[in-house]
Amino acid sequence: LDAPDLLDDYYLNLLSWNDSNVIAVALSQTVYLWNAGNGEIQELCTLEGGSDTYVSSVSWVQEGGSHIAIGTSAGTTQLWDVQASKQLRSMDGHTERVGALSWNRHILSSG
Repeated sequence: LDAPDLLDDYYLNLLSWNDSNVIAVALSQTVYLWNAGNGEIQELCTLEGGSDTYVSSVSWVQEGGSHIAIGTSAGTTQLWDVQASKQLRSMDGHTERVGALSWNRHILSSG
């Protein structure tokens, strides 16, 4: 696993590991999924916007789901269905970057 564009910021949460042994890695504007079982790499999404926009946090839903939350430097939180490679929702509400995401079953908190 090579991560050349991993941002060097202690307050960002750029890795998340799910119970299917898949690691989500945020590298600048792109989220990659690495399957630790077979070594397969999939590009999930790349953020649109200027070079100032980046992924600031990622978090898998708990308890075996195929959904992932992605926080951005623009203050939005995106929900993705990984199996369908489709964005389900984009939520605004933050004036600054979303540096932390946490699931409680199917309830997502962001900050």
